[in-house]
Amino acid sequence: MDIVDDAQRIAEQDSERALNKNKAHFLGQDVDFMHCLECNAEIPKARRDAIHSCKHCVDCQELLERAAKHYRKP
Repeated sequence: MDIVDDAQRIAEQDSERALNKNKAHFLGQDVDFMHCLECNAEIPKARRDAIHSCKHCVDCQELLERAAKHYRKP
């Protein structure tokens, strides 16, 4: 791969991430995302089936929950 291929791949990932973030606005909040809104990793079908309307992969969800817990006031 050369620099152009890498740039194309990154541009496609950025576009996919932006489309996923806007998808909920057009389809409502009851949407199952195929890719994580944070890292664009594919969300496994088992997770999508278990957690309705999940928007993040397990790793990103854990980071978000940890950050929310950290900033929560006692």
